[in-house]
Amino acid sequence: MSPDVFISYSRENQQEVIRLVEYLRAQGLAVWMDETDIHGATLWTKEIVEAIRACDLFVLAISRHSTGSKNVVKELALASEREKIILPIYLEQCDIPETMEYQLAGIQNIALYTLDKGKAYEFVHQTIRRLGVGQAQQNDQALGQAEAAHSTGHGTIAGRGHMSPPKAKGGAGKWIGAAAAVVVLAVAGFFIIQGGNETPTPTNPTTTTTPQGTPQSSDGSLRIALLPFEVNAAREEDKWVSGGMDNELKTALNKIDGVTIIAGLSVNGYRGANREISKIKSNLNVDYILDGSITVTGGKTSLNLDFIKADTLSTVWSETIQATPDTVFNSKIQIATKLASSLNIQIGAKTSEAIGSKHTENGQAFRLYTQGRELWMTRSQAGMKQSIKLYDQAIELDNKFALAYSGMADAYSMMAVYGYMDIHTAYPKARKYVLDAISRNPALPEAYISLGWIQFAYEWKLKDSEENYKKAIDLNPKIAQGYQWLGINLQTQGKHEETYSIFKRGLELDPNHHVLLVNINETCNSLGKFDEAKQYAIKSREAEPLFYNSWFMLYKTYILSKEKPEVIEVLINEIEGLVNKDQPIYLILTHYYWKTDRKKAELFYKRSEELDKTAGNSLLQNREVLMVGIDNFIKSAEQAFENNTLDYAIESDLFLLEYQDYPAFQSFIKKVRRGK
Repeated sequence: MSPDVFISYSRENQQEVIRLVEYLRAQGLAVWMDETDIHGATLWTKEIVEAIRACDLFVLAISRHSTGSKNVVKELALASEREKIILPIYLEQCDIPETMEYQLAGIQNIALYTLDKGKAYEFVHQTIRRLGVGQAQQNDQALGQAEAAHSTGHGTIAGRGHMSPPKAKGGAGKWIGAAAAVVVLAVAGFFIIQGGNETPTPTNPTTTTTPQGTPQSSDGSLRIALLPFEVNAAREEDKWVSGGMDNELKTALNKIDGVTIIAGLSVNGYRGANREISKIKSNLNVDYILDGSITVTGGKTSLNLDFIKADTLSTVWSETIQATPDTVFNSKIQIATKLASSLNIQIGAKTSEAIGSKHTENGQAFRLYTQGRELWMTRSQAGMKQSIKLYDQAIELDNKFALAYSGMADAYSMMAVYGYMDIHTAYPKARKYVLDAISRNPALPEAYISLGWIQFAYEWKLKDSEENYKKAIDLNPKIAQGYQWLGINLQTQGKHEETYSIFKRGLELDPNHHVLLVNINETCNSLGKFDEAKQYAIKSREAEPLFYNSWFMLYKTYILSKEKPEVIEVLINEIEGLVNKDQPIYLILTHYYWKTDRKKAELFYKRSEELDKTAGNSLLQNREVLMVGIDNFIKSAEQAFENNTLDYAIESDLFLLEYQDYPAFQSFIKKVRRGK
């Protein structure tokens, strides 16, 4: 059987690594490690190379011994060449040699030696699961390598991102028992968000700060938390059913009038046998909870569901449905009908037809799309490249599969956003695929969101982009991504009050979306709502500790609100203690030290430049104003705007805050707000 995980380590650390491996194996992961002495034999190339080729995840156990091992360096190079998901785990604090620097640049890591010994191995396990290894993930969850956060999918400044972890099934009795227990580690991640990040201390999702109350549905609809499906399957190829069911059921149930489904990122913290289920109602303000598991054995699928009233944790109904992996999705009609009936909601013929509609009749194509979308959510270079391959395979099986074309468009767009592909190559490809999607299904909201992003971030056609986002929302008023990206567009146009309302609506649908929380933080900054902005940044950091754009935005809010120097210093000290720093962190430190310790600031500036070169980022970097001055920078910005290489978040950039009243800069921003 192919291994889930290959672990590369030094012989001097064997006993420590074996303890970790034994734990992971006990959790059901297939872990390959050299437990004999292959390195000393001629079989090295065959055994090691085959194991690396077959694995899903390459774990690098970092120590002063392994960083000096030629064989470990070879193994890392092989994994990198084969675009494997790489997870570095620090067994001790040590420097990374030049022989490993390139492969590890900007990759999330775990500092195992800093974690509570009683929880460290579980943290590793949950992180591996979060990366999609060893079990299927939900639609809004990452499958691929952790991101290198020098930029962060659809956020602000250095970032644009998204992501999430697994859950344990519990019957009604287990729900009651779990209510008094402590939540197990929540290893969330968007965006695991891009970035070579030091692993923060695990946070409890129940401690999240909620700005101005928990989001409620402004339309008065009943809010239902759809927890990610747990999947039990002997074969790896069957585990994708979980992510597919999450997505299909969420889409189907949201078509019922009077119901709003809360799923994906917002429910990710409530996983594991010890989660505090009772906190779901208060933290997400939901009326009901739909909990499910899927068991796949011998070509047969058993779907088990519990529909639970949130305030009492009492079971309204339970259902077991028998099907096959390819037909289990047809059960969404049965589930939607039963759920609506229990809520005294009538489903008309038109709604019933919409619920039962399929994006493709080809089960294999749908599986490939589902896996591709999960990889895309990682925002990692390897993950997004692999998603393109899977979308392409899905299209080969069904060339009318509009959703796969839309997925392809999003993948190329994000390759450009994160600097993984030249924007003048990536965006034209994205436009071609999104037009293919619309030609095949003119009523597909995802396609208009994809088109809106290309028009916004590349073509600077802000009004056309705004219209397409609004069209997507008209087609599906419960699609959170539509509100998120529309809000970013309106923010760029300087429509801050309208942006605030749009982001609030998005948070009603996805209240713990860490990137959306950073987005609304930026808007609150623009409106001078600094206390609220701080709360959103803190909540984003709690929801996804590995998303360092939330740290960046918290620092920026501190600067704008003239926070006490000692408070800012605490944040800076925390940041400087990180082992591996990513782009948002380097930008914070560059800005903080520029006027007090120029030598130190220039070192961080240089490291920012190195990350951009590694990623091939062709956007104009706003930090350049520090080196060239505002007038020369504006000239560069004018050219970048004409060449479509301008960062859309330029107006509110940290390094340009002091120039907000500078006439030439104000004139340029007016031009940017109009778009092209």
